[in-house]
Amino acid sequence: MPLRAVVFDYGKVLCQPQPPAVREALATRLGVPREAFEAAYGRFRLEYDRGTLDDVAYWQSVVQACGRTLDAETALWLAGVDARGWSHPNLSLVDWAGQVRQAGFQTAILSNMQRSLRQRLEELCPWLPEVDAAVFSSDLGYVKPEPEMYRRVVELLAVAPQEALFIDDVEANVAGARQVGLSALRFTDVPTLRQALTAFPELPPIL
Repeated sequence: MPLRAVVFDYGKVLCQPQPPAVREALATRLGVPREAFEAAYGRFRLEYDRGTLDDVAYWQSVVQACGRTLDAETALWLAGVDARGWSHPNLSLVDWAGQVRQAGFQTAILSNMQRSLRQRLEELCPWLPEVDAAVFSSDLGYVKPEPEMYRRVVELLAVAPQEALFIDDVEANVAGARQVGLSALRFTDVPTLRQALTAFPELPPIL
């Protein structure tokens, strides 16, 4: 089938990785070693993104895993700092997403994203490209690589899975998209993606 749509992950694709200084500030505020903080930060993240945990429950879970306790006010402060850390654009991909849409393809965002960032996305990220559909995990109660995420985005785009290309930085999410029938590429850096996109000559090049 001809390609009709390109679907972009948000974190580490359309936006840059969270700056190391942000994680350092969070760990320092909690008074816990960075290594222990990183492990706990990731341990509960999918349930945070799914919407099972809210800001306070997530950050209290992180801190408890590090052997500490946390009040609700500090948890909300941590959530705000964390969200702002995920708001820096990857301009090469943002610009290219606009070019893809201008070339006549549909575009979409498909992201595992906690509810608090989801609700502030337009405020924090006015640079986001215009897209035809957006699917966020905390809205659905599913997370990538669960198939419901991919099925929902192609449903909104009204395309067959085989007519869509998905770009994500996580190999498990790329594999999940392929299992549903989408073409999928793992994003590591712009030069590598540029080379991989030679398999899709109908798309505009990344400049």
